[in-house]
Amino acid sequence: MSAPEPGADTYVTVDAVWTGHRFLGETTFRCDGERLHPLGDDDPVPARANTDGRHLRIDGTLFPRLTDHHVHLGLTDQHAVFAGGVTHAIDLGWVPAVAAGWLTDDLTRPSVAIVGSLLTCRGGYPVNAGWGPPGSSTEVGGEREARLAVRANVMLGASRIKVTLNTEDGETVDDRVLLGIVRESHAQGVPVTVHVQGEGQTARAIAAGADQLAHTPFTERVDDDLIAECVRRGVTWVSTLDIHGWGEPTEQHGIASDNLGRFARAGGHVLYGTDLGNGPLAVGVNARELRGMLDAGVPEHALLRSIAGLRRPDDGTPPTIGARLAHIPSAPPSDPDALPEWLATARGLTVAVLVAEAARP
Repeated sequence: MSAPEPGADTYVTVDAVWTGHRFLGETTFRCDGERLHPLGDDDPVPARANTDGRHLRIDGTLFPRLTDHHVHLGLTDQHAVFAGGVTHAIDLGWVPAVAAGWLTDDLTRPSVAIVGSLLTCRGGYPVNAGWGPPGSSTEVGGEREARLAVRANVMLGASRIKVTLNTEDGETVDDRVLLGIVRESHAQGVPVTVHVQGEGQTARAIAAGADQLAHTPFTERVDDDLIAECVRRGVTWVSTLDIHGWGEPTEQHGIASDNLGRFARAGGHVLYGTDLGNGPLAVGVNARELRGMLDAGVPEHALLRSIAGLRRPDDGTPPTIGARLAHIPSAPPSDPDALPEWLATARGLTVAVLVAEAARP
């Protein structure tokens, strides 16, 4: 099959597509070279052509995005992350000036959102943890310094703010400073994600108005009333189960799994995230992380939304896709238990590469 002629409309038919809420079967898109636009019911569909490359058939399933909601891109190969199926990544802590450089639209890497530096107290985690370079944490001594640190991160491109509450590795900001960070972040229009570690830290984060937990709590059992409060307020939890043993589950894995299952069953919004850069994790979509979520009790539909959710109405129509997408060369499995391994076969591609590959003889 020859490549489509320059300037000619190209049409692509795929076996299945994820809408952000559900799978649709065979779907046809018009390609403008950078994006795939779904055809409406009244749009004419050209006859399939096997010679001029204007109507291409692509086996498998397309996802508009697969997102890892907790990564540290400074500790991994971003190109490999994209090749491994992750099209969008939330970097939860690095040197702000460096992280700001990841916001450029380089289509060989995931689309990136950043927090900038992690906010902590003088000498607090992770200043002396060893994994982050100088400047990846900002130590604040009071409420005014904390507000200024929030503003500095936002000015460099942060679309959320992260603060650490880790009493197992030293002191933390006090409640007054924590509340100041949350209030300033919300005034700047950005949400707050909190690393909670140590007895009582989950409750502190929620009481201060945090929007997200960067990890499923793993050092304490979160009581049902606090879980219900998280659900009521729409606080999201990022999973990060696989860091607790990397395939050999630890005690902390068990605590996190129990908390996550009860949160999910209560109707909580779980987000897929791996803490990529923290130990021997899969670079790309992590089947062990997804398997842990499923085993913890995250339902099939919530599992899919955790990694592939889109902010669009559940109207049953296909989305516009591009310029990045994820492609799995097979149809969605009928058995929910097969989802983790199936999703891990995803590849990150641009629309242009997908169409060029489909047009090859």
